[in-house]
Amino acid sequence: AGDVSAAARWLGRNYSLSGHVVAGDGRGRTIGFPTANLELADTRKAVPLKGVYAVRVRIAGGGVDPDGRGRLMVGMMNIGFRPTFGDADDLHLEVHIIDFDADLYGRTLHIEFVRRLREERKFESVEELREQLRTDKRRCSEAVSVVS
Repeated sequence: AGDVSAAARWLGRNYSLSGHVVAGDGRGRTIGFPTANLELADTRKAVPLKGVYAVRVRIAGGGVDPDGRGRLMVGMMNIGFRPTFGDADDLHLEVHIIDFDADLYGRTLHIEFVRRLREERKFESVEELREQLRTDKRRCSEAVSVVS
């Protein structure tokens, strides 16, 4: 149902999933919010309800941390059909990593769900979407504390 906060209470940890970064349409980058499009590592994995989520992101093998686990970062994740752009056929999992810009194609990302911010919806214009994404980004930064 998208209540990842309740799921965390029941699990004793945040719900998480992993996926490989695959090529997307490149639309996120053109509107100022580049995303990593994910293909699930395990197709049997339960995916939360469509919507926008505050998440923690770890790039597998993505750092020089002493434990070798990679750096933990704040992200905002969209799960859905991207209705503003008419992509109603396939469910997409895409994450924007806040204050991060690097090529992630072929890498594995571990996503830890912290809070559901809102439902997915269609926007009347790209500018309206961009403004909502700015708000979502601020809310993600407030919701997610990162401890490596």
